[in-house]
Amino acid sequence: MHWRTRQKAAKIILGGITFFFLIFQWFPLFTMGVLSFTGPDDGTTFPMRSLSLHWYREFLRDSFVDDFKPPMYRSLVLAVICSVTTAGLALAAAQAMRSRFAGSDLFFYLILLGIMAPGILVGLGMAVVARVLGIPLAWYSTTLAVHLVWTLPFGLLLLLAAFNRFDRELEEAALTLGANRWSAFWRITFPLVLPGVIGAALFGFTLSYDEFARSLFATGSEQTLPLIIFAQFDRQLQPTLYAIGTTTTVISLGMVGLFALLFRIVRRRAQTTSPGVN
Repeated sequence: MHWRTRQKAAKIILGGITFFFLIFQWFPLFTMGVLSFTGPDDGTTFPMRSLSLHWYREFLRDSFVDDFKPPMYRSLVLAVICSVTTAGLALAAAQAMRSRFAGSDLFFYLILLGIMAPGILVGLGMAVVARVLGIPLAWYSTTLAVHLVWTLPFGLLLLLAAFNRFDRELEEAALTLGANRWSAFWRITFPLVLPGVIGAALFGFTLSYDEFARSLFATGSEQTLPLIIFAQFDRQLQPTLYAIGTTTTVISLGMVGLFALLFRIVRRRAQTTSPGVN
């Protein structure tokens, strides 16, 4: 078989595998989205007898029982805080890792433990430590801490990759021309690694927004949206959960689109202001 024929066959096979994988990945979300528009008398499975926005109205309706709006608000606020904090801490850690210092390897692997350690054990450990120290469990403190342990390694790896493509001679030129290190960082280094900072912030938001295992033991009475949804599984399922899941998916995709737009704007601005820098 000619090598061009083998190459074409490999592309077709790999493309087909990727296509079916994407269908397998997104079909449940598509099904959930369709079932979220069932009528008030329909069930949670096909066939659908009518279409309506009933379950979205139920989701938005004020209720003392099964009110999902406060947990969704808490999850959104927590994800935004985690996004900003992850980007800032990852940027600081990556900048520090550019220069070898005593214990830098240990520092790096300690951060990576957030990925390697089982999430449910991290959450349980946080709950135990908080109880010993007398710290009340809350979504804005203990839950935020365990989420940062999870999101920071991803942000750090992304920023390290951004710094790895960074030309140190640009900083050296700025320092030679009289700029101090603080000015060189904000005027030269930060704009060039800003796409990596945006990517780290995106990781922080998406990983925090739907995190369950680490939140299970580290969250107090005011729970996040994933915990509230999981608590509904011991009852009869209602299409309200489909409406919530569809809304959450739209919010997540919207945030991905927003960060992609920011990345594109930053990249265009960098190419415009520094056409000679790749």
